[in-house]
Amino acid sequence: MDATSFPPFPTWTRVTPFRVGLTSYIIPADILPNAEALAGKIQDIELVFFESPEFSNLPDPAVIQRLADLAGIHDLTYTVHFPIDKKLGSPDPRERRAYLEQALRIVELCRTLNPFAYLLHLEGINGTATPGRIRQWQEDLVPVLDEFATQVDPRRVCIENLDYPFEWCDPLLTLHPWSVCLDAGHFWLRNDPWADYLQKYLPRTRVVHLYGIDPPSTAHVGLHNEPVDRVRAFLSALDGFKGVLTLETFGYDDARLSLERLAECLNPNP
Repeated sequence: MDATSFPPFPTWTRVTPFRVGLTSYIIPADILPNAEALAGKIQDIELVFFESPEFSNLPDPAVIQRLADLAGIHDLTYTVHFPIDKKLGSPDPRERRAYLEQALRIVELCRTLNPFAYLLHLEGINGTATPGRIRQWQEDLVPVLDEFATQVDPRRVCIENLDYPFEWCDPLLTLHPWSVCLDAGHFWLRNDPWADYLQKYLPRTRVVHLYGIDPPSTAHVGLHNEPVDRVRAFLSALDGFKGVLTLETFGYDDARLSLERLAECLNPNP
């Protein structure tokens, strides 16, 4: 099944204080065909990049220029998700350096796109880490983040909550004016007090990820799988948010049904 097997994607027409986005993997094709299918339909596309010895989907300059052209024609913005094959907070300094160099290459590649945000995972730790490991992870990240901040506007770099308490990132967030990406699914999977986290971090949040979860996996399923009350409550807590809300799903039906559920939950008169 290829891109031509799918009907035209529905257009998001609702006016919201935030921009509504989807990922670059809605139809089973590369980034550019997805962008061409979504341009004019939604307001932002999360460019999900992969790079490993076995596979890379980093676009060439011609594709980047075409993406930039689509953005200009359709008032489209992009958020750039760095690859996650390496861990910036790895105990191995060689892996930390490799991640940094990879991220800087991607920043340079995407300059023409003027991305709304870059999405950064501070991996290399999990929620069961000891206090000693947490301190070492924080210390290891300081020099790489310092160097990163000299090459890219930190206000456009969003540090995302993952599978550990997000407050562990607080000492790192104070180093530079980093922005934040709040991921609802990660909060829900951890049973975090997500409303408290939103109250604390929303003022510096540039991107929000919203999708359905399928515990105990971390599958990004359609938002229509989530209880309406929980989605409504989360959206209500985004009061004043004017960044990008990405429905972070991967598939045509999940994306389409997620947009429908989002519109339903934004309806003031259910």
